[in-house]
Amino acid sequence: MEQRAVDFLANVRRRRTVRDFSERPVPREIIEHCLQAAATAPNGANQQPWHFVVVSDPEIKRQIRAGAEEE
Repeated sequence: MEQRAVDFLANVRRRRTVRDFSERPVPREIIEHCLQAAATAPNGANQQPWHFVVVSDPEIKRQIRAGAEEE
């Protein structure tokens, strides 16, 4: 168990923020599998109060980014 904790810490320390993304499209099936996994994440009272939206239109993505940056 201690070795797993040490390994986990090493992995966390190697992570980096990504600010440059590929233009290559992600297959819809991959996105759906990721969303299914995310929807199972535990939370308080097991309510899962979140909603997911997949946006593929570049203009809508730009508008979302601009709005987020204003916040």
